[in-house]
Amino acid sequence: MSVDQLDSAIGDTLVTRVTDKTYVPIRSLYSNQPVVMIFLRRFGCQLCRSYALKLSNELHPILKKNNIGFVGIGLEQFGLEEFQQGNYFSGDLYVDEGKKTYRTLGLPYLGWIKGISDLFVSSTRTWNDETKKMGVTGNLKGDGFQLGATYVVGPKDGKVWLAHPQKDYGDHPSIDEIVKTLRNNIIRFDLHLSDKKQEWDRFVRNTFTIIYSKELNASL
Repeated sequence: MSVDQLDSAIGDTLVTRVTDKTYVPIRSLYSNQPVVMIFLRRFGCQLCRSYALKLSNELHPILKKNNIGFVGIGLEQFGLEEFQQGNYFSGDLYVDEGKKTYRTLGLPYLGWIKGISDLFVSSTRTWNDETKKMGVTGNLKGDGFQLGATYVVGPKDGKVWLAHPQKDYGDHPSIDEIVKTLRNNIIRFDLHLSDKKQEWDRFVRNTFTIIYSKELNASL
């Protein structure tokens, strides 16, 4: 499904804000600022966790400096607590119970046959290798066949600057692609960050995640 403006498609759809369990319309997420919005597959997916962690480490500091929102939307409450404990995502988390936005946006649901065959496609294998290098683990719990998406959305009317629905489990836009989109649409977009601040943030988050993953594996 091609969507030029999120507002006309899902602006009125309610999602649950994780911090206080409040229902809020999707529109509120981009009403005052641009936003990078990640529709996650499931909270236990190790590929989703590593993608969320990579964006948190490398992209979120840039977004914060430019007053751009960073939002993750999951499709179920299942696995949320473990996802939070693992500190995989540094943005604002929401849950779309019932997958209302996923259906409206036409995000693919693979089913058994394609769901299993997609485990062996090149992008999935490549991202799985990257995930292992990052020390990120996961589980098979939850809705494993629903694909997600990454959207970069403008303020107020929710104009879509970048839409990247997943074609398979390892299909994500690069950080360079997201940054290029933001630079093309925001006049005073500032890419430069303190190298020391970036390195420290990355070190802290990676260290915490690796320790948590090891503790989780030891308890299983």
